Amino acid sequence: MRRIAKWHGNKITAEPSEGCKLCALGAKLVLFITGECDSNCFYCPVTKERRKDIIFANEQEIKSPNEVIKEAKMISAKGAGITGGDPAITINRVVEYLNVLKKEFGQNFHCHLYTSHSLTKTQLDELRNAGLDEIRFHPPRLNLTNKMKNSIEESRKLEWITGIEIPVIPDKEQSISEIISFAIDRKLNFINLNEFEITEANFETLKKMNYESKETVSAAVKGSEELAYKLLKRFKKHPIPIHYCSSKYKDNVQLRNRLIRRAKNYSKPFDTILNDGLIARARIKTVSEQNLLKIKQVLIEDFEIDNNLIEIDVENCYLFTSWQIISKLINDFLKSFKEEIVNIEIIHQYPYDGGLITYLEPLFEKK
Repeated sequence: MRRIAKWHGNKITAEPSEGCKLCALGAKLVLFITGECDSNCFYCPVTKERRKDIIFANEQEIKSPNEVIKEAKMISAKGAGITGGDPAITINRVVEYLNVLKKEFGQNFHCHLYTSHSLTKTQLDELRNAGLDEIRFHPPRLNLTNKMKNSIEESRKLEWITGIEIPVIPDKEQSISEIISFAIDRKLNFINLNEFEITEANFETLKKMNYESKETVSAAVKGSEELAYKLLKRFKKHPIPIHYCSSKYKDNVQLRNRLIRRAKNYSKPFDTILNDGLIARARIKTVSEQNLLKIKQVLIEDFEIDNNLIEIDVENCYLFTSWQIISKLINDFLKSFKEEIVNIEIIHQYPYDGGLITYLEPLFEKK
């Protein structure tokens, strides 16, 4: 008898797809190929700011394939997940980026794509010929039309992985069961069930429909996980792998591991990489550019701090260095530079230039 197993805190009935394995390692570049979509799903999590024709590689907006390659290298990526919006809106762009990624990193660079479109045989062939390894269909609003069924059946004939990925909406048990039954009947490679989430983008709509968060600090919708477990038990005897992906997993595993990979490549010698993938450093703001350059020179010459452990941002009058060094030397440091300094802080930030600061500890502030 097949049993339901734990996988990174999630539940699964069999081995997950290659795309999911790499996501769990944080080794998948998230390529948001466009924010445009014509499916009009009431639960769409994409923010209004992104619902236009823009491209992101992980958390950064990009303008060219070269920038995508740079970001892939920054996280030591082993593959890419192509998402949106709906990538099928700009299928020529998808093909272009697939060709670029495969050329740069080789055919083993695993690429998967999400779509809510019923792709034609010509479109499917085009994607496969460009090197796509895995496709995940999302029936819009959980409505599996005959047109999408035909598209999925055509996809299944190709030498790649075909699956379905859908949110577990608590009051849509019948629709979800029918989708899973279809996947079993057509011998698809997997079904991914995602915990239903409330986001900034869909909050008002879901509130009007009486969906609630299961916990105060959680984006997950009450009842979604319970229904997912119920469906896993119902269909566990079937050979198709069914993977339940929790809201907590996306932040605690996928995002965390991707940030750790990026931090290892991005961090400076003076940074500390934290367990959540953020970097910790000291940030010193000076009164003027002249003060900034003076402090850097004195730190090197008088305090004997290695030049590699100091970085300056002339435009904003910031000096960055090790938080351990500053914590140890702060008293002597202020005796020398109290008038030249605006403030000294320990910060935790995402490992990007100008990355989001999630924690700030003031050590000194000029009165």
